[in-house]
Formats: sequence, C-alpha cells, structure tokens
Amino acid sequence: MTQQYFSIKHSLSVNIEPVSIDKVPTSRLALENEMPIPFKMANDVAEIDSTALRSIRNIGEQADALADFLQMQNNKINLIMGYVLAQQDHPESRFNTSVFGAGEVKFLAHGDLALEQAVRIKIFLPNDSSAIYCYGTISAREEQESDNTLIEYTASYTRIRDIDREILIRATLRIQQLQLKQRAEQRQQQDLQDDQQLIP
Repeated sequence: MTQQYFSIKHSLSVNIEPVSIDKVPTSRLALENEMPIPFKMANDVAEIDSTALRSIRNIGEQADALADFLQMQNNKINLIMGYVLAQQDHPESRFNTSVFGAGEVKFLAHGDLALEQAVRIKIFLPNDSSAIYCYGTISAREEQESDNTLIEYTASYTRIRDIDREILIRATLRIQQLQLKQRAEQRQQQDLQDDQQLIP
C-alpha cells in the first residue's frame, strides 16, 4: 500500500520524459549517482541554509546582524541556483502541472502516454530556488471535457530521494498558506465593498 501525501492545485513547470523501464534506477543510490549535479546542489544547499539560519537566530539578538548578512548571501546563491536549474528545463518535454504534491504530479498534455509508462520527472520550484529529479509511472489519465485532445495525466513517483519528498511537502504547505491568505484578503475586500454599498 502506497503512502498518501497531500497535493495542491497549482501550476508549475515540469519536464516529463517517457523512458523504458530498464532506464529507471533500481535503487535510491543509483538515482543519486545518475542525478544531474545542479539538482543535488540546489536541494542540499537549501537544506543546509535553512537549518543553519534557524540555529544562528536561536543564539539571541546579537546574532541577528550575522543572520541577516547570511540571508543576503543565501539570496544571492538562490539567484544563481535558479539560473543554473533553468538550464535543466527542456522545452520539448515541458508541461504545466494542474496538481502537485509529494506523492504524485498531475499535468495536462496532448499526446498519448500509456498507463504504467515509466517517466523521468523534473519539477521546478522557482520560489524555493529548488528542483526535483525523480522517476514515476503514469497511474491515471482523464480526458478533458473542454478539449478532448487534452488529457490530464497523473504520474506517481516510484523513485525519489527522501530529502526531495520533504522539499515537496514544504512547498505544498507554503503554497497552501499563501492561497489561504489570498482568499482571506479577497473575502475581506469583498466584505468591505458590500458594507460600502449598504451605506446610504
């Protein structure tokens, strides 16, 4: 039984590339050895930076200036990593997600991917200066009523690093919080407009 993970409706750029089953790494170590260096660097650096900054801020007020300086340096590194990761995004295999999470990704595509087709997946998280490199299989497909040539495919991850799954969990939670905040602000704005209309 596969573990269920929270997913969220959100558009991200992904690369989905069909591969033969013998091209799928047989272990996490094999995945790690195959993974392009920019994916290793981005996610490992992100993990180190967030942990280090939390530790420094816990020292006390005197560490705030140091933490702020390191945060500025971290922002510069993230800009560079964002540029490097963008070079791994290939237009010929690029799609947009309709839903993503730590267990699967859904994307819209023209074409015909078969169920159980093995795929190489790259998920780009620009707001996190990160990207995920993993493998999956096409586990579902659904034709769209608005356009019967467009199909929503579900790719369930079959080979992914634990650190990358954690990054996806954090990304979905961050985006959910942002969406909830935006909805609350929209409701407040609508309530204010409604109140103004009631004033004679």
